[in-house]
Amino acid sequence: TIDTDGDGTGDNADTDDDNDGLMDVDEATAGTNPIVADTDGDGDEDGADAFPLDSTETTDTDNDGVGDNADTFPEDATETIDSDQDGVGNNADAFPNDATETLDSDNDGVGDNADWAPTDATETMDSDDDGVGDNADAFPEDASETMDSDGDGVGDVAQAAAEADAEATRNMIIIALLVIGVLGGGAVMFLRRGGQEEESTKSFEQPLTASHGMAMPAAQPATIATPVAAQPVVVAQEPTVLQQWTDENGYTWRSMSDGTTHWWTGTEWQRA
Repeated sequence: TIDTDGDGTGDNADTDDDNDGLMDVDEATAGTNPIVADTDGDGDEDGADAFPLDSTETTDTDNDGVGDNADTFPEDATETIDSDQDGVGNNADAFPNDATETLDSDNDGVGDNADWAPTDATETMDSDDDGVGDNADAFPEDASETMDSDGDGVGDVAQAAAEADAEATRNMIIIALLVIGVLGGGAVMFLRRGGQEEESTKSFEQPLTASHGMAMPAAQPATIATPVAAQPVVVAQEPTVLQQWTDENGYTWRSMSDGTTHWWTGTEWQRA
């Protein structure tokens, strides 16, 4: 009988005809040649070759079924390929064909590197860099505005400023009207007072004239100043009232026997 491996046992009785460390029955299952120790001719016998039919591979360090030569991660059984060559295996890489991205923490379809809010699935961009994402920003292109509470198309900041300006304008108008009112009132009072003083002056100059037009008691003419001049003793006496009247301004006057004119101030008679 033939003894392929020359071990002294004929092939008919030998369980490993080629002595490659792989039993003949296993070689039949694996498809290797039971009488050729190195079926793929890569220098490693079939029993030691993890890939006895593949001359490009011999070992599979991580036992993931991919030879170390083809395995980008030969010591990581969870990874074999890194399509975008970013150092992260395809299985762990959320973007296996994009070397700029590996993670998508919020699962929004945008990689963490490009995602403005990598942990917020509702936001990915902040176009105006105002700290509010475009989806939540009523004015995504205007860094000075983020909200439009009343939906009128004008941002809250601009609207508040406009309302403040309007309020300031209203206040200035009110103050101006008050000032005008005070000045106008003062002018009216000044003119009215000046008119009263003028009327008073005129009245001071007219007491005797007014007396000629007034109806006097029949007994009054007898007390004219002539006796006073004729009797020196009268000088020591208090002058007597010759006539009394009230002018159109409401002032009360008296013509005295000593030729003077007095007017009532409200508390006393004062010489004009």
